[in-house]
Amino acid sequence: MEDKSDIAIPFIKYDASKSAFEITPQATDFLQQLGSKVGVIAVAGKYRTGKSYLMNKLFLKPANNQKGFVVGPTINACTKGLWLWKEIFYREDDEEQEMPIIIVDTEGLGAFDEEQNHDTKIFLLALLLCSLLIYNSVGPIDENALNNLSLVVNLSKSL
Repeated sequence: MEDKSDIAIPFIKYDASKSAFEITPQATDFLQQLGSKVGVIAVAGKYRTGKSYLMNKLFLKPANNQKGFVVGPTINACTKGLWLWKEIFYREDDEEQEMPIIIVDTEGLGAFDEEQNHDTKIFLLALLLCSLLIYNSVGPIDENALNNLSLVVNLSKSL
């Protein structure tokens, strides 16, 4: 059985010394096992709104005492960059072939220790990588959230 603390691994991290995002060696090793066709479900949204908690509730098996993505009681971010869940889920694709699905948790947007440009890059990475994006929001999606979504969607179109 796999070590529970090793099931959620860093996927893409920001390297401040290079001013660049990089895929981690653990993620590279894991993803190379999956083949060329992979589905990705990602969650994004404002910081400290329960993104990691939501993904844990949707995809963990509580009977197995899986720890899941880190959650915490403080205002400090628990997730930096993008993290992936190493348990692989499967579903049939359009050709009725088994396709692996992975789960990705993202750093929250609007954290006090990051700038808007960083947030945009995190959101854009999640949007471009995923097959399905869950936008997590507390309360109704307001005008500010729609403006942020519009900005990122327009950026992704230009890429």
